[in-house]
Formats: sequence, C-alpha cells, structure tokens
Amino acid sequence: MKVNEIFIAGGLPTVTYNPREDLQLERKLTDFFDIGNKLISVTGPTKTGKTVLCSKLFSNQNLIKISGGSITSEDDFWEAILHDIDAEIYSSSTQNSNSTTEDSAGTGGGLNVGVIKIDLKKGEKESTTTGISKTSTKVTNVKLLALKELLEQKRALLIDDFHYIDSKIQIQIIRALKQPIFNGLKVMVLAVPHRAEDSTRAESEMTGRVAQLQIPFWNETELKDIANKGFKSLNVYCKPTEVELLATESFGSPHLMQEFCYYICINNGITSTVVGPTKELTKTTDEKFFKEIVDTIASKTAFDRLAVGPRQRTDRMKRKLKNGQQVDIYTATLHAIAATGPKTEIVYEDLRSSMRKVLDDSESAPQRHEITRVLKKMDEIAKKEIKGEPVIDWDNENSKLFISDPFFAFYLKWAVNE
Repeated sequence: MKVNEIFIAGGLPTVTYNPREDLQLERKLTDFFDIGNKLISVTGPTKTGKTVLCSKLFSNQNLIKISGGSITSEDDFWEAILHDIDAEIYSSSTQNSNSTTEDSAGTGGGLNVGVIKIDLKKGEKESTTTGISKTSTKVTNVKLLALKELLEQKRALLIDDFHYIDSKIQIQIIRALKQPIFNGLKVMVLAVPHRAEDSTRAESEMTGRVAQLQIPFWNETELKDIANKGFKSLNVYCKPTEVELLATESFGSPHLMQEFCYYICINNGITSTVVGPTKELTKTTDEKFFKEIVDTIASKTAFDRLAVGPRQRTDRMKRKLKNGQQVDIYTATLHAIAATGPKTEIVYEDLRSSMRKVLDDSESAPQRHEITRVLKKMDEIAKKEIKGEPVIDWDNENSKLFISDPFFAFYLKWAVNE
C-alpha cells in the first residue's frame, strides 16, 4: 500500500482507523441510530474525527452528506440533497412556435422610359409555419420533494459543520425535518461544542428529542495507535519515543497525527510498504520537521486577526517583550498564551504568570481587568470575524481560556513560541 493510503489526514482512514473502544462511541451512536425518532447531535472539537466516525459507521446506510459550509440559503440545502439523490428538480415541456417565410407570385408589366425599363410586379404572399421550442421549469417546492425522496428511499442524512449555517436557515431546516424525523427519517448533525445547542435553539419543540453524543479530544494512547498501526502496515520501525513525541505535538487531533506520520515516512524515503526486512525510520522528528509543517497550515490568518484586535482610533500602548519586539497588549497576550506550552485549557492565573515571563523585565504586567477585556474581545473576534470554528473560547464566568482548534495550538507553539 502507498503511504497516502495508510496515513490519511482529513480523509477517511482504513488501516489507521481507531474506534476508540474505551469510549464506546460506535455503540452509543449505533444505539441512537437504531432507536430513531430523535435528531442525533454529534459534537466535538474541530478535526477530532466526528465525520470519520459517522461515515465509517454508516457507510452502508445510503448516507446523504451535506456540508454546512456550502449552504447559503434554505433552497441550497434541499437542492444539495436532491443532487446527491440524483433526483430531477427540473421539468421540461415542448411547445410549437411559428416562424413565417414569405414569397410573392403574380403578374407584372413594364414601362419603358427611354432606354430604361421598369418592371412592375403584383402578387400574393405565401407563409409556412415551422419550429419547436422547449422550456425547462424548476420544481416550485424543492423542500417537499427532498423530504419525500429521503423518506421513500429510506436514506439517512448527515449535516456536517451545522454551525456554519446561518441561524435563520438553521431554524427553517430543523422545523422542516422535525416531522420526518418523528416519521422515521434518520438525521445526524455535526457541530462544535459551543454550538451544541443550535438544533434545539432553532426549534424549541426539539427539546428532549435530541440525542447528544460528545466527542472529546484524543488522548496520547489513542493517537499512538494510529502511528503503530500505520508503521506496521508499511513494515517500518519508529522508536517509541518518537511516536510519543508525535502524539504530544498533535494536541489531541488525529488529523495532525496522521499528517505527522505521513511526513516522517516521506522524509525517510518511504512511499509504500517496504518489501523484505523491516526498515527503521532514521530521519526522525526535530525542530525543523515541525516548523516545516507549521508553514503549511492556515492558522497564521487567525493569529494575525486576533493580534490586530478591535478597530480603534488611537494607537495602543506598546510593551517590550523579552525577544526585543515592541507589541501592543493583544499581541503580548497571544505570546503569553503560547508561552504556557500552549495548554489547551488555561486558567487566568497561569496566563498572568506567563505574561510576566514573556514581557521584558522593564515592563510591568497588565492589570487583571486589562487582560480579561482583551480576552473578551478576542473571543468575540474569534466567533464573529474568523471563518470556521473559533480558535479560542474565553469562559468569563470561570476565568478559563480554551484553545479549541488543535491546529491553532500547534501554530502557537512552533510559529510564535519559537
């Protein structure tokens, strides 16, 4: 097998699939599916295997998959279903149309004026009618047609990234699905934790009729299982200490673990299963390895937007970091977050301590109200202005900061910390 058929980042793994049996996720999800008559809500941090779990478990259920990121109107949603089902949403009709050609025939005479002769002709017109036109008309109610096809064909519906859909459109979709779900339609929605209640907020009558399954970050044992299965299939050996390091740097994401394992094989010239004796991976992970990968991910955009902070008329006060940079409080806060490790769950006291570490000794640390104000604003920006799942989540009540995107945590460590 080829390496990209074994270590699959962002796709559906086969050899390296890990059902995480200790959590009994497959059993719980299957039970929800079999019981029926409830909307199934699967929630968990980004890139932690929600889509893979559902796709793997229900691959033989005629699953219709809709991506919330592609839905900009309610009709988009229903038309996407009809397209996947391959149902006809246009009806055609044929009409006759007239096209006329004219000829003249008759008698004529002439008039001689000197050397010039002028012919005069008088006649009747004849006309011929030919031609056919075709018209195509769109089905007026794509919603009713989509629901009819789903129920008649007994198809299951998976709505990925439900949180990407505008809240007004969510309401219309959930209201339309409510009765079909009670009639036996299987529907699963996938979302991130802080948007887990979207389906019940969208339709109050769904309260008590939603089955919730939470997918947590992966632990290091689960992540190492990916590497061990894949390396065994490729007939290569990787030192346990290296596998452990890869798991640590994955920040609980199987997506990152798959990517690391793929690149460590490529760096060692392994493109497919080794024939013969097992080959050891000698070119292992180092600082350069992770820095090359961090350059390929898109988290810099999120970092830059958070660093800018909210727009304001006056310049913010600059603070000097230990690395010599002169930055405002927003950039300083991001450096302080990175300097925690970064941890994916940071209490305020740890963040304040980290702030003192990154600031130059000549600088005094910002006051508590200054830091919490910055964190509130960053939380707003992350949720309203940055596309995709918010990379951070500030819990003001409990004074805790969560890094909800493993890729952002990885970026903070290798692009900011360094």
